[in-house]
Amino acid sequence: MDNRIRIVLADDHPVIRLGIEATLDDIPSVRLIGSAVDSTQLVSLLDAHPCDVLVTDYAMPGGRYGDGLELVSYLRDRYPELQIIIITSMDKTVLIRSLLACGVDAILSKADDMVHLRSAVQAVHSKRKYFSPRITQLMKSAPFTNSSRLSPRELEVIKLYVGGTSINGIAERLQRSKQTISTQKVSAMRKLGIDNDADLFKYATELGLAQQA
Repeated sequence: MDNRIRIVLADDHPVIRLGIEATLDDIPSVRLIGSAVDSTQLVSLLDAHPCDVLVTDYAMPGGRYGDGLELVSYLRDRYPELQIIIITSMDKTVLIRSLLACGVDAILSKADDMVHLRSAVQAVHSKRKYFSPRITQLMKSAPFTNSSRLSPRELEVIKLYVGGTSINGIAERLQRSKQTISTQKVSAMRKLGIDNDADLFKYATELGLAQQA
C-alpha cells in the first residue's frame, strides 16, 4: 500500500513549476499526482484524483475558477479536507491576513529557499501551520489575532461591494436580504482587521479584488 502524501501542483510559470516538481521529487514521502497551469486544470485534477496537499501559486490568472483569494475560497468550499500551501512573491501583510482568514495552511515566500517546501508539506499533512522565514517576519511585524475563516459568501459580498455595487444592489443580485448582506460585510471586515470602508477599498486594490469583481 502506498502511504505517501499525494500532492497536486499548480503554477503557470514553466520554469518555477519544474523547479517545484524537482523539489517534490526529492521528498521520499511524497507522490506528485499531477501539475496544472491554471484553475481549470487544477479543479479537473482534484476532481479526478484523491489528493492530500495542494501546492499552488497565488497569482495564476486565466482559469475558469479565478486565482488568488477567489480560487482559495472556492477550493476551501469544494474540498474541505484538502491542505493548501500557497507560494507567493507578494509581501503585503494584508495578503497574509487574508490567506489565513480563507483557511490556508501554509504560506511560502518566493524570496525564501524552496527547501522550506519539504517542511511545509510535512507540517500541513500533520494538520499544522507553516510559514517560511519571510512570511514569519511579516507576521511578526503585524500580528494576526483573527482565527476565523472568510466564508465564500463573505468574500463574494466584499468583491461586489468594492467593485461598485451598493448593499441594496448586492442583496438584489444575490437574492438575500439587505440585513444579511450588511452582516456578511461587517463580519468579513472584522475577520480581516479592517475598520472602515476606506481601508477596505485599499485592501481590495492591493489584492486585486476590485479588478476581479
